[in-house]
Amino acid sequence: MILGCDPAAAHTAPQIDLACDRLYRRHQATLVAFACRRGCDEHEAWDVVQELFLRTFRRGMLMTLSSWTDEAQRAWLLRALRWLISNHLRDRMRMKRGCSHAHESLEHLLEEGHDIPGHTSPATEHDRRWAVSVLDRGMARLRTDMKPAAWACFESSLWGGNELPSTPAMRVASHRARRRLRELIRCESSESALYLAASGRN
Repeated sequence: MILGCDPAAAHTAPQIDLACDRLYRRHQATLVAFACRRGCDEHEAWDVVQELFLRTFRRGMLMTLSSWTDEAQRAWLLRALRWLISNHLRDRMRMKRGCSHAHESLEHLLEEGHDIPGHTSPATEHDRRWAVSVLDRGMARLRTDMKPAAWACFESSLWGGNELPSTPAMRVASHRARRRLRELIRCESSESALYLAASGRN
């Protein structure tokens, strides 16, 4: 395994290449087997071991490692490889959860008017109707607490309208309305409120 010139060590390129080649030949089998035991397939194991030596080269550690005993070299390489594998497996799980797509903000998608698909069932339909009723009650209570002009501006901005708060006072009122709406929804969703609703006392 030839890497060229080490940017962090005062040694010649042939010396660095020789040190890297000796380290790689001496430990590659152990490192690949370790990566396979940690959950990598054969191709991933070879790739992550190659990455380990590349990072070691970039950190200027090749010549330092080559001066250690075989046991110390192996211990350092295995410790660094364990960290690389953990990152690799975490990234792989993230890609699986995202179906190989980049993650997007759910709030951003909803603001743009995208419909978020999902599996429907009687339970999810019930939850959806309950969430809509909670939001409606919160909006109704909020509307009674606000001035008509402030409410109209807030409602338009909330549902994606073109009328945005035009003055500092209106922007402050809109911010306070959003915070108040969150508080109302949180109150409606509290355990005590849910208990009263379930017992028919709300």
